Amino acid sequence: MLRTVWNRGAILVSVFFLCAGPSFAGSKASQLPDGPGKATVEAVCSGCHPATMVLGHRDTKEGWAQVVSDMVAKGANGTDAEFNTIINYLAKHFPKNSSSKPAAKHSGSKTS
Repeated sequence: MLRTVWNRGAILVSVFFLCAGPSFAGSKASQLPDGPGKATVEAVCSGCHPATMVLGHRDTKEGWAQVVSDMVAKGANGTDAEFNTIINYLAKHFPKNSSSKPAAKHSGSKTS
């Protein structure tokens, strides 16, 4: 029982420290990258915290699935399809194997 309580506390503290800095940034660079699933992430995740909370975190698809599963266990509301969309979006735009942040949106011109 004590181990379970400690594990939950450790998860909450870890999520806070991973995400607290980016969630306070107010610049355009802190916005989620465009792509399929962005609106779902914003709609579902912002029910409990800023959707931009993920900006400082990178993970594998399996890791993101665990994060989403943890959020569902804490009361996140959505359908299985929405949660799968969120996992796919996060895995694509915030992969563990990438140390760089998502590319900033450019307005007006295309790059080749």
